[in-house]
Amino acid sequence: MLSTPVLLSSLLLSLAFLPAIPAYKSGAPASVCHTMLPGHGKQPQPLADSPYHVQVSSQSVMPGGRIAVSLTSHNETEFKGFLLKAVDVETDKIVGTFTITEEEGNASNNLTLATAQYLNCTHDQSSITHTSNVAKLGHTAEWSPPDQFAGSVVMVATFVKDGYTYWVNVTSDTVQTGQTGQGVSWLWSLPAKIGYFLWYPVQYIGYPLMYIG
Repeated sequence: MLSTPVLLSSLLLSLAFLPAIPAYKSGAPASVCHTMLPGHGKQPQPLADSPYHVQVSSQSVMPGGRIAVSLTSHNETEFKGFLLKAVDVETDKIVGTFTITEEEGNASNNLTLATAQYLNCTHDQSSITHTSNVAKLGHTAEWSPPDQFAGSVVMVATFVKDGYTYWVNVTSDTVQTGQTGQGVSWLWSLPAKIGYFLWYPVQYIGYPLMYIG
């Protein structure tokens, strides 16, 4: 018969080899905003194999404007958890704010549930995450750039398929924000502006000629 110390040692050894319990069922904490890791104790899947995508409704937005950001699945592959943020391409800092605009349907039983919540990573509404591990096929929110900001931004997401299968740093197309867009529109109007300033003094030069002779 095995002694108590031997039994205890065997129990602890068996527990050490149990799979990690899936974490963050009710949403990711702010402590993982930088790493984007769900804390499941497993390595993320290769990005090339991701069945999920981050899509933006426009690749340019001005201060005060909004774009839609959609988390989508390929071939109706459900996901149970997510974390979404927007980062400045140059500095990797989190920028802008999200607005939750919809409720999602449960992919399994068609229930309508609020499945997203704000996560204040660096400031209010700087990121969003799930509220439960109910299976989902997608989620859409809106993102707004900060005032007086100009630069390139990408949306970055983590998708959790199950407790041991997830993808980190799935990114969207680059979004140009702020004065960068203003500069482009001003450049397109440059010929018209040049023409106006050339014509403006000429019209006044012509006025005296109307009264000569």
